[in-house]
Amino acid sequence: MKPASGYAFGPRASTQVAIAAVSSAMARGGITQAGKVFLFLSTHFHQQIDDCLRAVVVISGSMDVVGASAAGVFSEQEWSLDSPAAAALVLPANYPTQQRNSHLALAAPNAINQFWLNDGAIKFGAIAGDATGQGHYALWQAAQQRFSYIQIPLEARSIIVSEGTQILGPLHTITQSQGLMLETLDHHPALATLGPHLARFPQETLLAQIYPSTPSSQPSWVPVIGTDLERGSIMLAHELPLGAGLRWGHFNAKTASHELAQQIILSLAGKTQPKWALAFSSHRRAIAGDGISEPDWNVLRATLPDVPFAGFYGNGQIIPRTTGQGLIDKANRIVDNSVLLALFD
Repeated sequence: MKPASGYAFGPRASTQVAIAAVSSAMARGGITQAGKVFLFLSTHFHQQIDDCLRAVVVISGSMDVVGASAAGVFSEQEWSLDSPAAAALVLPANYPTQQRNSHLALAAPNAINQFWLNDGAIKFGAIAGDATGQGHYALWQAAQQRFSYIQIPLEARSIIVSEGTQILGPLHTITQSQGLMLETLDHHPALATLGPHLARFPQETLLAQIYPSTPSSQPSWVPVIGTDLERGSIMLAHELPLGAGLRWGHFNAKTASHELAQQIILSLAGKTQPKWALAFSSHRRAIAGDGISEPDWNVLRATLPDVPFAGFYGNGQIIPRTTGQGLIDKANRIVDNSVLLALFD
Protein backbone atom coordinates (compact mmCIF):
# COMPACT_ATOMS: atom_id res chain seq x y z
CA MET A 1 0.00 0.00 0.00
CA LYS A 2 1.19 3.51 -0.83
CA PRO A 3 -0.15 7.09 -0.88
CA ALA A 4 -2.29 7.75 -3.92
CA SER A 5 -4.63 10.36 -5.33
CA GLY A 6 -7.92 10.32 -7.19
CA TYR A 7 -10.04 12.73 -9.20
CA ALA A 8 -13.65 12.64 -10.32
CA PHE A 9 -16.17 15.03 -11.86
CA GLY A 10 -19.78 14.92 -12.94
CA PRO A 11 -22.57 16.92 -14.54
CA ARG A 12 -23.72 17.91 -11.05
CA ALA A 13 -22.42 17.76 -7.49
CA SER A 14 -23.25 14.48 -5.76
CA THR A 15 -21.90 12.11 -3.14
CA GLN A 16 -21.05 9.72 -5.99
CA VAL A 17 -18.42 12.17 -7.28
CA ALA A 18 -16.72 12.38 -3.87
CA ILE A 19 -16.89 8.60 -3.46
CA ALA A 20 -15.38 8.10 -6.93
CA ALA A 21 -12.39 10.34 -6.16
CA VAL A 22 -11.59 8.55 -2.89
CA SER A 23 -12.25 5.08 -4.33
CA SER A 24 -9.97 5.85 -7.26
CA ALA A 25 -7.16 6.91 -4.91
CA MET A 26 -7.54 3.79 -2.78
CA ALA A 27 -7.50 1.54 -5.83
CA ARG A 28 -4.41 3.24 -7.27
CA GLY A 29 -2.58 2.86 -3.95
CA GLY A 30 -3.77 -0.66 -3.21
CA ILE A 31 -5.30 0.71 0.00
CA THR A 32 -7.94 -1.36 1.78
CA GLN A 33 -7.98 0.68 5.00
CA ALA A 34 -7.33 4.42 4.76
CA GLY A 35 -5.49 6.50 7.29
CA LYS A 36 -5.61 10.22 6.59
CA VAL A 37 -7.84 11.35 3.72
CA PHE A 38 -7.32 14.77 2.15
CA LEU A 39 -10.57 15.60 0.33
CA PHE A 40 -11.04 18.74 -1.77
CA LEU A 41 -14.37 19.63 -3.37
CA SER A 42 -15.39 22.39 -5.76
CA THR A 43 -17.84 24.93 -4.37
CA HIS A 44 -20.66 23.25 -6.33
CA PHE A 45 -20.93 20.86 -3.34
CA HIS A 46 -21.79 23.53 -0.77
CA GLN A 47 -25.21 22.01 0.02
CA GLN A 48 -23.93 18.43 0.18
CA ILE A 49 -20.79 18.65 2.29
CA ASP A 50 -22.09 16.60 5.22
CA ASP A 51 -23.47 13.89 2.94
CA CYS A 52 -20.14 13.68 1.11
CA LEU A 53 -18.16 13.45 4.34
CA ARG A 54 -20.35 10.63 5.68
CA ALA A 55 -20.03 8.75 2.39
CA VAL A 56 -16.23 9.14 2.37
CA VAL A 57 -15.96 7.84 5.95
CA VAL A 58 -17.88 4.71 4.93
CA ILE A 59 -15.90 4.05 1.75
CA SER A 60 -12.47 4.77 3.28
CA GLY A 61 -13.02 3.31 6.74
CA SER A 62 -11.41 6.42 8.25
CA MET A 63 -12.73 9.33 10.29
CA ASP A 64 -9.52 11.27 9.63
CA VAL A 65 -10.93 13.25 6.70
CA VAL A 66 -9.64 16.82 6.28
CA GLY A 67 -10.02 19.37 3.50
CA ALA A 68 -11.93 22.29 2.05
CA SER A 69 -14.08 23.43 -0.82
CA ALA A 70 -12.77 26.02 -3.24
CA ALA A 71 -13.15 27.48 -6.73
CA GLY A 72 -11.53 24.43 -8.35
CA VAL A 73 -9.67 21.25 -7.49
CA PHE A 74 -6.99 19.08 -9.04
CA SER A 75 -4.87 15.96 -8.74
CA GLU A 76 -2.19 14.67 -11.09
CA GLN A 77 -4.96 13.10 -13.18
CA GLU A 78 -6.89 16.29 -14.04
CA TRP A 79 -7.84 19.82 -12.99
CA SER A 80 -11.08 21.79 -13.07
CA LEU A 81 -12.21 25.36 -12.41
CA ASP A 82 -15.80 25.18 -13.60
CA SER A 83 -17.15 21.64 -13.18
CA PRO A 84 -18.44 19.84 -10.08
CA ALA A 85 -15.29 17.94 -9.16
CA ALA A 86 -13.54 16.21 -6.28
CA ALA A 87 -9.87 15.47 -5.68
CA ALA A 88 -8.50 13.25 -2.93
CA LEU A 89 -5.18 12.09 -1.61
CA VAL A 90 -5.31 9.03 0.63
CA LEU A 91 -2.61 7.72 2.97
CA PRO A 92 -2.67 4.08 4.08
CA ALA A 93 -3.57 3.37 7.70
CA ASN A 94 -0.67 4.02 10.09
CA TYR A 95 1.36 5.71 7.37
CA PRO A 96 4.16 7.64 9.15
CA THR A 97 4.14 11.43 8.88
CA GLN A 98 6.41 14.03 10.47
CA GLN A 99 4.61 16.48 12.80
CA ARG A 100 6.80 18.59 15.12
CA ASN A 101 5.93 22.32 15.09
CA SER A 102 4.57 22.55 11.52
CA HIS A 103 0.88 22.55 10.60
CA LEU A 104 -1.22 22.24 7.48
CA ALA A 105 -3.63 25.17 7.79
CA LEU A 106 -6.80 25.77 5.78
CA ALA A 107 -8.93 28.81 6.54
CA ALA A 108 -12.10 30.62 5.57
CA PRO A 109 -11.61 33.98 3.78
CA ASN A 110 -13.09 35.91 6.69
CA ALA A 111 -11.21 34.09 9.46
CA ILE A 112 -7.66 35.29 8.87
CA ASN A 113 -6.13 37.26 11.72
CA GLN A 114 -2.57 37.79 12.89
CA PHE A 115 -3.22 36.20 16.29
CA TRP A 116 -4.04 32.85 14.67
CA LEU A 117 -1.66 33.18 11.73
CA ASN A 118 1.33 33.78 14.00
CA ASP A 119 0.57 31.88 17.18
CA GLY A 120 4.04 30.34 17.28
CA ALA A 121 3.46 27.44 14.89
CA ILE A 122 4.83 27.20 11.36
CA LYS A 123 1.83 27.06 9.02
CA PHE A 124 1.41 26.25 5.33
CA GLY A 125 -1.79 25.87 3.34
CA ALA A 126 -4.44 27.98 1.70
CA ILE A 127 -7.62 30.03 1.94
CA ALA A 128 -10.81 28.33 0.79
CA GLY A 129 -13.45 29.92 -1.43
CA ASP A 130 -13.36 31.65 -4.79
CA ALA A 131 -11.16 34.48 -6.05
CA THR A 132 -13.39 37.15 -4.49
CA GLY A 133 -13.45 35.61 -1.03
CA GLN A 134 -17.23 36.06 -1.05
CA GLY A 135 -18.39 32.80 -2.61
CA HIS A 136 -19.32 29.46 -1.08
CA TYR A 137 -16.68 27.63 0.90
CA ALA A 138 -16.43 24.99 3.61
CA LEU A 139 -13.75 23.40 5.79
CA TRP A 140 -13.67 20.01 7.46
CA GLN A 141 -11.56 18.09 9.93
CA ALA A 142 -12.18 14.67 11.49
CA ALA A 143 -14.98 14.37 8.90
CA GLN A 144 -16.85 17.29 10.52
CA GLN A 145 -17.40 20.79 9.14
CA ARG A 146 -15.51 23.66 10.73
CA PHE A 147 -16.37 27.32 10.38
CA SER A 148 -13.19 29.39 10.59
CA TYR A 149 -10.02 27.37 10.11
CA ILE A 150 -8.46 23.98 10.58
CA GLN A 151 -4.89 23.01 11.26
CA ILE A 152 -3.29 19.61 11.68
CA PRO A 153 0.28 18.78 12.70
CA LEU A 154 2.13 17.94 9.49
CA GLU A 155 5.69 18.62 8.39
CA ALA A 156 6.77 18.54 4.76
CA ARG A 157 10.16 17.44 3.48
CA SER A 158 10.30 20.73 1.64
CA ILE A 159 7.93 23.56 0.77
CA ILE A 160 8.22 25.40 -2.53
CA VAL A 161 6.58 28.79 -3.06
CA SER A 162 6.29 30.38 -6.48
CA GLU A 163 4.97 33.92 -6.09
CA GLY A 164 5.54 34.76 -9.73
CA THR A 165 4.95 38.52 -9.50
CA GLN A 166 7.52 41.05 -10.69
CA ILE A 167 7.88 44.30 -8.73
CA LEU A 168 7.62 47.38 -10.94
CA GLY A 169 9.06 50.62 -9.64
CA PRO A 170 9.48 52.19 -6.20
CA LEU A 171 7.35 52.22 -3.06
CA HIS A 172 4.67 54.96 -3.03
CA THR A 173 2.42 56.28 -0.26
CA ILE A 174 -1.38 56.40 -0.66
CA THR A 175 -2.30 60.03 -0.05
CA GLN A 176 -5.91 60.09 -1.29
CA SER A 177 -8.50 57.37 -1.95
CA GLN A 178 -12.27 56.97 -2.05
CA GLY A 179 -13.49 53.42 -1.53
CA LEU A 180 -11.96 51.34 -4.31
CA MET A 181 -10.68 54.39 -6.19
CA LEU A 182 -7.03 55.27 -5.72
CA GLU A 183 -6.78 59.01 -6.33
CA THR A 184 -3.23 60.08 -5.50
CA LEU A 185 0.15 58.57 -4.65
CA ASP A 186 2.73 60.81 -3.04
CA HIS A 187 0.22 63.69 -3.65
CA HIS A 188 0.33 63.16 -7.43
CA PRO A 189 -2.38 61.57 -9.63
CA ALA A 190 -2.12 57.82 -9.16
CA LEU A 191 -2.47 57.07 -12.86
CA ALA A 192 0.77 58.94 -13.58
CA THR A 193 2.71 56.23 -11.72
CA LEU A 194 0.87 53.35 -13.41
CA GLY A 195 0.82 54.83 -16.92
CA PRO A 196 4.30 53.65 -17.99
CA HIS A 197 3.43 50.09 -16.94
CA LEU A 198 0.10 50.18 -18.80
CA ALA A 199 2.09 50.99 -21.93
CA ARG A 200 4.13 47.80 -21.47
CA PHE A 201 1.67 45.26 -20.03
CA PRO A 202 -2.05 44.37 -20.38
CA GLN A 203 -4.10 45.93 -17.59
CA GLU A 204 -5.43 42.57 -16.39
CA THR A 205 -1.87 41.45 -15.54
CA LEU A 206 -1.10 44.47 -13.32
CA LEU A 207 -1.37 44.36 -9.53
CA ALA A 208 -0.82 46.65 -6.58
CA GLN A 209 1.03 45.40 -3.52
CA ILE A 210 -0.39 47.15 -0.47
CA TYR A 211 1.79 47.61 2.60
CA PRO A 212 -0.51 48.38 5.57
CA SER A 213 0.59 51.11 7.97
CA THR A 214 0.29 48.75 10.97
CA PRO A 215 3.62 46.90 11.50
CA SER A 216 1.94 43.55 12.32
CA SER A 217 0.04 43.37 9.02
CA GLN A 218 1.39 41.65 5.94
CA PRO A 219 1.49 43.16 2.42
CA SER A 220 -1.04 41.79 -0.06
CA TRP A 221 -1.50 41.87 -3.84
CA VAL A 222 -4.61 43.59 -5.19
CA PRO A 223 -5.71 43.38 -8.87
CA VAL A 224 -6.08 46.52 -10.97
CA ILE A 225 -9.75 46.74 -12.08
CA GLY A 226 -9.86 49.89 -14.22
CA THR A 227 -8.68 53.47 -14.75
CA ASP A 228 -10.28 56.90 -14.98
CA LEU A 229 -8.29 58.98 -17.46
CA GLU A 230 -10.15 62.20 -16.69
CA ARG A 231 -9.50 62.06 -12.94
CA GLY A 232 -6.17 60.27 -13.18
CA SER A 233 -7.40 57.65 -10.70
CA ILE A 234 -7.27 53.85 -10.60
CA MET A 235 -9.83 51.33 -9.39
CA LEU A 236 -8.44 48.44 -7.35
CA ALA A 237 -10.15 45.34 -6.00
CA HIS A 238 -10.05 46.39 -2.32
CA GLU A 239 -10.47 49.56 -0.29
CA LEU A 240 -7.24 51.43 0.26
CA PRO A 241 -6.09 52.85 3.62
CA LEU A 242 -4.56 56.31 3.63
CA GLY A 243 -0.89 56.28 4.55
CA ALA A 244 -0.34 52.72 3.39
CA GLY A 245 2.51 51.90 1.04
CA LEU A 246 1.96 50.70 -2.52
CA ARG A 247 4.14 49.09 -5.17
CA TRP A 248 3.02 48.20 -8.68
CA GLY A 249 3.60 44.67 -9.91
CA HIS A 250 3.13 42.52 -12.99
CA PHE A 251 2.09 38.89 -13.30
CA ASN A 252 3.02 36.82 -16.34
CA ALA A 253 1.69 33.25 -16.41
CA LYS A 254 4.47 31.88 -18.60
CA THR A 255 7.25 33.42 -16.54
CA ALA A 256 5.63 32.33 -13.28
CA SER A 257 5.27 28.72 -14.44
CA HIS A 258 8.89 28.66 -15.56
CA GLU A 259 9.91 29.94 -12.13
CA LEU A 260 7.87 27.18 -10.47
CA ALA A 261 9.53 24.52 -12.64
CA GLN A 262 13.01 25.79 -11.79
CA GLN A 263 12.26 25.82 -8.07
CA ILE A 264 10.97 22.23 -8.12
CA ILE A 265 13.95 21.00 -10.13
CA LEU A 266 16.35 22.71 -7.71
CA SER A 267 14.55 21.25 -4.68
CA LEU A 268 14.69 17.70 -6.09
CA ALA A 269 18.31 17.81 -7.24
CA GLY A 270 20.25 14.91 -5.75
CA LYS A 271 17.29 13.68 -3.71
CA THR A 272 14.85 10.80 -4.06
CA GLN A 273 11.42 11.52 -5.44
CA PRO A 274 8.86 12.42 -2.77
CA LYS A 275 6.17 9.86 -1.99
CA TRP A 276 3.27 12.35 -2.19
CA ALA A 277 2.51 16.06 -2.32
CA LEU A 278 -0.11 18.70 -1.61
CA ALA A 279 -0.41 21.82 -3.75
CA PHE A 280 -2.42 25.02 -3.38
CA SER A 281 -2.74 27.50 -6.21
CA SER A 282 -4.42 30.82 -6.90
CA HIS A 283 -7.70 30.93 -8.79
CA ARG A 284 -6.55 34.12 -10.53
CA ARG A 285 -3.23 32.53 -11.46
CA ALA A 286 -4.98 29.57 -13.09
CA ILE A 287 -7.31 31.71 -15.20
CA ALA A 288 -4.34 33.81 -16.38
CA GLY A 289 -3.53 30.96 -18.77
CA ASP A 290 -5.16 30.41 -22.13
CA GLY A 291 -8.29 28.82 -20.65
CA ILE A 292 -7.55 25.48 -22.29
CA SER A 293 -4.43 24.32 -20.49
CA GLU A 294 -3.25 25.12 -16.96
CA PRO A 295 0.48 26.01 -17.07
CA ASP A 296 1.27 25.41 -13.40
CA TRP A 297 -0.54 22.05 -13.38
CA ASN A 298 1.46 21.06 -16.46
CA VAL A 299 4.66 21.93 -14.56
CA LEU A 300 3.64 19.79 -11.58
CA ARG A 301 2.90 16.85 -13.89
CA ALA A 302 6.21 17.22 -15.74
CA THR A 303 8.50 17.74 -12.74
CA LEU A 304 6.82 15.21 -10.40
CA PRO A 305 6.33 12.11 -12.57
CA ASP A 306 4.69 9.25 -10.66
CA VAL A 307 4.21 11.43 -7.56
CA PRO A 308 0.56 11.55 -6.42
CA PHE A 309 -0.63 15.02 -5.51
CA ALA A 310 -3.89 16.86 -4.87
CA GLY A 311 -4.97 20.37 -4.02
CA PHE A 312 -7.26 23.27 -4.87
CA TYR A 313 -7.46 26.73 -6.42
CA GLY A 314 -8.33 29.15 -3.64
CA ASN A 315 -8.36 32.73 -2.45
CA GLY A 316 -4.81 32.89 -1.12
CA GLN A 317 -1.92 30.80 0.06
CA ILE A 318 -0.54 30.54 3.60
CA ILE A 319 3.23 30.76 3.38
CA PRO A 320 5.30 29.43 6.29
CA ARG A 321 8.07 31.22 8.14
CA THR A 322 10.58 28.73 6.76
CA THR A 323 10.75 26.94 3.42
CA GLY A 324 12.64 23.99 2.00
CA GLN A 325 15.09 26.40 0.41
CA GLY A 326 16.19 27.62 3.83
CA LEU A 327 14.58 31.06 3.51
CA ILE A 328 13.39 32.50 6.81
CA ASP A 329 10.61 35.06 7.25
CA LYS A 330 9.77 36.73 10.53
CA ALA A 331 6.19 35.49 10.34
CA ASN A 332 3.78 33.28 8.44
CA ARG A 333 2.02 35.33 5.78
CA ILE A 334 -0.80 35.31 3.23
CA VAL A 335 -0.07 35.73 -0.48
CA ASP A 336 -2.03 35.36 -3.70
CA ASN A 337 -1.17 34.70 -7.35
CA SER A 338 1.07 31.98 -5.97
CA VAL A 339 1.58 28.23 -5.96
CA LEU A 340 2.54 26.48 -2.73
CA LEU A 341 3.84 22.94 -3.12
CA ALA A 342 4.53 20.71 -0.08
CA LEU A 343 6.55 17.53 -0.72
CA PHE A 344 6.41 14.55 1.64
CA ASP A 345 8.33 11.30 2.11
